[in-house]
Amino acid sequence: MKKNDLFEQCLANVDPEVKEEVRLNMDIANRIYDLLKAKKMTQRQFAALMGKRESEISRWLTGSHGFTISTLAKIAAVLGEPIVQVKRQPEMKYVFVPINSFISPTEKFDVLCTSKANGNSTISYKNK
Repeated sequence: MKKNDLFEQCLANVDPEVKEEVRLNMDIANRIYDLLKAKKMTQRQFAALMGKRESEISRWLTGSHGFTISTLAKIAAVLGEPIVQVKRQPEMKYVFVPINSFISPTEKFDVLCTSKANGNSTISYKNK
């Protein structure tokens, strides 16, 4: 492909957040397209399920459309697959383990329990 110097200069002046927005829109459009293809669903069928015109779905698939969270949720519900996945922290699980201690019942102390993302926990005692 021949390199166009004017295009390269224009691209260099685009804000990073605009580049990222375009990339995300393209990724979402490609995800929708891949799901439609995998489900052997036409744009017309998808448009009917979404309550949209086929021309609007066609614009979505160009990657130039900005999606709202509400629209992404509806697309995911209609296609039965997530469109965008957000990395989440693992769900915290609490396990109660009896601990035998050799501390006098009259002695006062603070208990500190620290949980880490890798699932390890530390329990420590500090005299008051």
